[in-house]
Amino acid sequence: MAVTSARSIMNIKEKGHFEHDNARIHKYTLADELPAKLSELELRPRAMAKPAYTLCRISPQAKETVLDFLRRFFFRDEPLNKTINLLETPQSRCMELEEYAASTLRDGVSVAAVDGNGEFVGLVINGLARREEVDYTDKSEECPHPKFKRILKVLGHLDREARIWDKLPKECHTVMEVRIASTHSNWRGQGLMRVLCEESERIAREVGAGAMRMDTTSAFSAAAAERLNYRSIYGVFYEDLPYAPHPPPPHLEARVYIKEL
Repeated sequence: MAVTSARSIMNIKEKGHFEHDNARIHKYTLADELPAKLSELELRPRAMAKPAYTLCRISPQAKETVLDFLRRFFFRDEPLNKTINLLETPQSRCMELEEYAASTLRDGVSVAAVDGNGEFVGLVINGLARREEVDYTDKSEECPHPKFKRILKVLGHLDREARIWDKLPKECHTVMEVRIASTHSNWRGQGLMRVLCEESERIAREVGAGAMRMDTTSAFSAAAAERLNYRSIYGVFYEDLPYAPHPPPPHLEARVYIKEL
């Protein structure tokens, strides 16, 4: 389910504006000549400064804050969830989905971007997988939620068919999995997700992981994985899985990506 562009309550302050008392705004002003004047001086206008944020590890105690963020910026927009109308009303919750999303917070390797008010503006939930703990049994059979069960079945299929450990060096015993990535809607398009994923890689090296893994369920998350230099090792079209949700184009395929560290 990872990487769509994800992902607590944000209070982004709106930029102020100048008020003009009885002022007429003319179509052409002195500012229209500014680019040409700067060009003559071989100067360029400076880009606006990006909003400030800091990175931090997400503690298991932040579970409810994380879930609140995901309810706002990930759960409803993720293509598989949306296709099967997993959350049927604005008040709906899928407890099985929430437990899945938060299950690896205990590993202590997830990371968030926090603004100046101490609020989450983006997050990546990571988990650790170990070679000696490989288990390809179909976990979806244990899920009581019929809709989410279909999604778990797709994820289980990816795990069994990709068999990442057969494609990694035998000395690699730990893999960091990028499970969910989400950004606050006001912060998208600013490169925040790349920063969070790069920090995830740094943490992976710190804890001794030999590779990263990212399962993508949308065209957007697949494109993000490729921009981060992950390589695809398995893919399946949703239409080839009779039990799978069938999102509309361009989200036609689920893939498994890895990146050795």
